[in-house]
Amino acid sequence: MKRALRFYVMSIGIFLFFAINFQNISTFNQGDLPNNLASAQASQYNTHAASIEESYANALETLGLHLYPGTSYKAESVSSTRSLNHCKSLVYQTLVSLPQEHREHLQHLTLYFADGRRGLGGGSTIILRCSNVSDKELSSVLVHEMGHIVDTGLHTGNSWYGKSSFMDGSLPIYNDDLSLRFYRISWTNHKTLKQGARESNFVTTYAMSDPFEDFAETYNFYILHGDQFREMAEYDRSLMRKYLFMKYYIFKGNEYDNDPYTTVRPFSRTYDATTLNYDDTTFIKTKRLASL
Repeated sequence: MKRALRFYVMSIGIFLFFAINFQNISTFNQGDLPNNLASAQASQYNTHAASIEESYANALETLGLHLYPGTSYKAESVSSTRSLNHCKSLVYQTLVSLPQEHREHLQHLTLYFADGRRGLGGGSTIILRCSNVSDKELSSVLVHEMGHIVDTGLHTGNSWYGKSSFMDGSLPIYNDDLSLRFYRISWTNHKTLKQGARESNFVTTYAMSDPFEDFAETYNFYILHGDQFREMAEYDRSLMRKYLFMKYYIFKGNEYDNDPYTTVRPFSRTYDATTLNYDDTTFIKTKRLASL
């Protein structure tokens, strides 16, 4: 009888133990475990993404560039290893998405982290601001600056052919310079628009600043907003001439379509091409993660 009573009491105790702890066990299985797993997966993803980003950042140095610290341009430039790698990764992926002949002429690159202009470019040199700018905008600014590299560095004339009416600062532009064919569509010299020139002759209003910005903005628009460029050019003869110049003289017949977002306005222009949206997944040719 005592043995049966002892067995009965033990059975009740075991039942109560599992009944009391069942909710806690269920909560652990349904809540804590997935949360811990999700946290572990996120950590693993971030580590993997950082590793890929670092690989792209290191690959930038394989392009034959001379890289200069941001402090060489702005003494107050300060960056972490992670932010510098992120910028270098974006720069690398942008450059290798451009024609090889274009990017190979870029020889000097400074990446800085401070207040200042988003980008400066010309000859074989680019200075690029990596702070307070989105990834898409940084890439677009770099494409614009590469337009200056192609214009004033890759294509230059010879003094034997004499000076044209165009000057690049204190430097003369010679009569055999390929870029003159582009400039003369809308400009009589480096300061003066042709009589009758209007907003619709340009891809942006910033392109009306001077022939060099006209070239760089048109270069950017051709690559990142090609479909819109072609449609706009149907309404304007000068713009069509600029499109065809880019197509045959600069891009060797290759055309682009990287912007499914921008609505075309046939006769009015945005100020700056580098602030327009575009599809970086079609423009960027490397196999990067979606959210590095």
